[in-house]
Amino acid sequence: MAELVYQTWERITGRPWSDARKSGFTTGSYADNIALQKRLLGGWRPYAPKAAPRPAPKPAPKPAPKPAAPSPGPVPVAPGLSAQQWEAALSLQRETARELARLQEQAQADVRRQSEAQLGANPADFVAYELYRRQLEEEGFTPERASRSDVDIQNLFNVALGLEGSAQLPEGMVDPSTATLGKGQFGVNLPTTGSISRSELQSYSPTDLGVLESFLRGGVETGGGFQGINPEDFFT
Repeated sequence: MAELVYQTWERITGRPWSDARKSGFTTGSYADNIALQKRLLGGWRPYAPKAAPRPAPKPAPKPAPKPAAPSPGPVPVAPGLSAQQWEAALSLQRETARELARLQEQAQADVRRQSEAQLGANPADFVAYELYRRQLEEEGFTPERASRSDVDIQNLFNVALGLEGSAQLPEGMVDPSTATLGKGQFGVNLPTTGSISRSELQSYSPTDLGVLESFLRGGVETGGGFQGINPEDFFT
């Protein structure tokens, strides 16, 4: 299973995940978190001491003036090449450039399909999977499966966790099972630990637990974005 963003942060920096947001390295959004993880895996160390500035290099001596280039002839033909050979060489270059562009597009499409398949195969990446498919559509690409609407995702989440509704209570009483941490990704109401009994939690399938963990990591909506929740803190 791929390493999560907060795991990469804590392993490399030795600091708690909350420091990443406090220090301004991420807003807590999925895109910022992924960008931060890529920078860390690429060798960036946010708390490494800054190196001493290098002394300014001495100015290089001015080069001697070059002799004026001869004016080109009316037809840019290299020595020993006929006009037909020159045109054939240009045509080959254009064809090679088109083929390289096609191969690059194909490689990028393969990467998109692989990323989508990997995210879709793991319930714990449910939120990342849906966000990735929406991102592909916004960029003009067609994902293997169309992204779900917010309403469809909310219904799926509620059905998976058995949060469709509860019995009517007397006026003035509050059902603890309906308490929420706030709005999560896609407008989902994230339940509190007190709103899910231990027996209900034990009855969840690994897929249901993975989906719940995915939404917890996706975070609760705040004024500045989404604040992620460590699933280990939620289940303890």
